[in-house]
Amino acid sequence: MTQHSRPRAPWQQKVIQFLPVVGLAAFIILLIYIRRSGMFSSIADLQQFIKNFGSFAITAFIVVQAIQPIIPFIPGGVATIVGMLMFGNIPGIFYSYIGLVIGEVGLFLLARRFGPKFARLVLSEKNYAKFEATLQDHTQDIKRLLIVCFIFPFLPDDLICLVAGMTELPFRDYLRIVLLFKLWSVASYGYVCLFVLDKTFAKF
Repeated sequence: MTQHSRPRAPWQQKVIQFLPVVGLAAFIILLIYIRRSGMFSSIADLQQFIKNFGSFAITAFIVVQAIQPIIPFIPGGVATIVGMLMFGNIPGIFYSYIGLVIGEVGLFLLARRFGPKFARLVLSEKNYAKFEATLQDHTQDIKRLLIVCFIFPFLPDDLICLVAGMTELPFRDYLRIVLLFKLWSVASYGYVCLFVLDKTFAKF
């Protein structure tokens, strides 16, 4: 290997980083298909259909959301929007909140246990560089940075949760911040994205 060549990313890393693209494409195609096929004439019809699955649908959705912060196979808050469409706005946000809190706790604990090895697996080289810079510059004020990322939900809060796991931040303090501020983050992100999607797909 030459001096300027870079080590190849493991196949697991490539798969993890490609999943959000696949997930977003599948979500858009599904939305367009449902819209044009008339499968559900209204959101109420979709929600009635989901009710047939009972608690299984809720449990499956929470599990999906819990995986999201660790392996983001659907980009950003797309899964939250799906939950709002499936269960209604308030229940969808609540189920998303439960799942994402579980996931971000898991993300923190994995980062604390495995350190940079785990970060390199789930992050691209570009995002890993951001991770290292954030870790170096914000270790002392990680609490403040976490709160800011949750208050402004389009900021990369999962990346900051990963950074937090690599600092001296006590788990109890981290959990308190997540529990207090994540609900606002989920709700504001969900409503904004749902509004944008409604305006966008009204054309189809």
